[in-house]
Amino acid sequence: MASRQYRRSPANRVKSVYVRRYPRFRFGRGEDVTDHFRSPPGQLSFDF
Repeated sequence: MASRQYRRSPANRVKSVYVRRYPRFRFGRGEDVTDHFRSPPGQLSFDF
């Protein structure tokens, strides 16, 4: 039986990456995204 890997809870992640303000096109309309912080990408973290 294969073991399942579970994601960590988002509450445990520190939002340390600053994202600047930018325009985007989504759901058929344009919108302005305000500057904010987000969690760093998790694809390079190894949980052995």
